[in-house]
Amino acid sequence: MEPIYSELDASPLPFLHLMGRLKELPRTGWKRFIANPESVAAHSWGVSVLGMFAPDGVDIEKCEFLGMCHDFAEAVVGDIPTYAGMPKERKHKKEDFGIRYAETLLKHFNPILGAKIRAAWEEYEAGVTPEARWVREADKLDCLIKAFDYELQTHGEKDLEEFQSLTSKITSEEGKAWLRLLQEERKAHFSRLKQRAPVIFVIGASGVGKKTQCALLSKDFVIRRISLDQVLDEKSRDPTYLHAQYVKDCLAEEDVDVATELAINLLGRKINEGNTWSLVLGFPERIEQLVEFEKKVQKTNYTILLKCSAEQMHQRVEKLGSSSGAGNGPDVTKEFQNFQTPNADVENHLKAVEGYFKEINCDGSMEETYGFVKKAFEEIIQHAETEKQSSMVY
Repeated sequence: MEPIYSELDASPLPFLHLMGRLKELPRTGWKRFIANPESVAAHSWGVSVLGMFAPDGVDIEKCEFLGMCHDFAEAVVGDIPTYAGMPKERKHKKEDFGIRYAETLLKHFNPILGAKIRAAWEEYEAGVTPEARWVREADKLDCLIKAFDYELQTHGEKDLEEFQSLTSKITSEEGKAWLRLLQEERKAHFSRLKQRAPVIFVIGASGVGKKTQCALLSKDFVIRRISLDQVLDEKSRDPTYLHAQYVKDCLAEEDVDVATELAINLLGRKINEGNTWSLVLGFPERIEQLVEFEKKVQKTNYTILLKCSAEQMHQRVEKLGSSSGAGNGPDVTKEFQNFQTPNADVENHLKAVEGYFKEINCDGSMEETYGFVKKAFEEIIQHAETEKQSSMVY
C-alpha cells in the first residue's frame, strides 16, 4: 500500500523547517567557554566555504556540498560533543537515523536529492574519497579558525588552548601551510596583549577644536597625531599596498566606507609603528569600529571627549560661515546640522572603564580649553604609568 502524502508532505517545506533548526542549534563544544556560540549552520557554512579552496585534483563543488551536508543529521539528534563520552559507534548510529529521517522528508518531493544528501553524509563519514578527506580536514580547520576568533573577541581572557589539539588532524600540505600562518597570527596577537599600545582617542563633534588641541599637545609632549582618514589616504597612494586601489575607490565615494576590518588593521599597524603616545583624532565614529579595534588592537583605551554647548557650537558655525562668505543664511544652517555629536553607543562604551575617559568642556577660549586638555593628558599618562607598575608587581 502506497504511503499517503498531504500537499505539505509533497513540498520541500518539512525538510526546510528541519534544516532551519541548525540555525538555532549551538555548537555545544564552545558552550563551556562562550555564552552564545556559533550555530551548527554557521559552522557548516564555514566548512562549505573551505571546500572552495580544495587542492588541485579535488572536486570543489563536491567538497562544498559535503561541507554543507556533513552535519545535517544534527538537526534531528543534536550536536553531540566529544567530551560527552558517547561511543563512536553509538553516535554514528544515532546520526545515521537522523540523516535517514531527513532523506524521508524529501522522498516525495525530490527523492534523488534526498538520496544525494544521504550519500554525501555517508561519504563524509567514511572519509575515503579525496573530497571527504579534505572536508573532514576543513571541519577541523574551521574549528581552529573559530577558536582564534573567540580568543580575539574575548581579548585572550578565555583559555581555548585545548582546541589546538586539532592541529594533528591537519595533514594536507595546503592545510599545514594555512595552519602555520594561523598559529603565527595567534602568537603575534597574544604577544601584543602583553603590551599596552600608548594611544588616546580624541573625539567630539565637528568644530570643537580637536585638531587645534592635539596640535598644542604635540608641541608640549613627544606625541604623534594620527587620523584614520590620513592612514587610509596614505595607503591609497602606496603602489606597493595590496588593497591600494580598493581603498582609493572607497575614498572617492561619499557613501562608501572602507571595510571596517581592513581600516582597523591599518590603523593598528600605524599606532604600533612607534613607542611614543599617539593621539587618534575623530576615532572611533561608530560602535563597530570600536568593537573591531578592541578585538584586534587593544581592549581598553584612553579617550578625551571634547564637548561644547549647542549655543557655543552655533556661534562657531556662524563665525565659520561669515569667514567663508556664507553669511547667516541657509548655508550656515546646513553647516550647523553637520555638527554631529559622537555616536552615543561609542561614548557610553568608552565611559564604562573607570580612569580611561576624560570629558572636557570647550565653551571657553582655546587657551582655557587647552589647560583642561593638557591636565587630562597628564592624568592619563600618570594613570597608565600606575597601571604599568601595578602589573609588574603581579
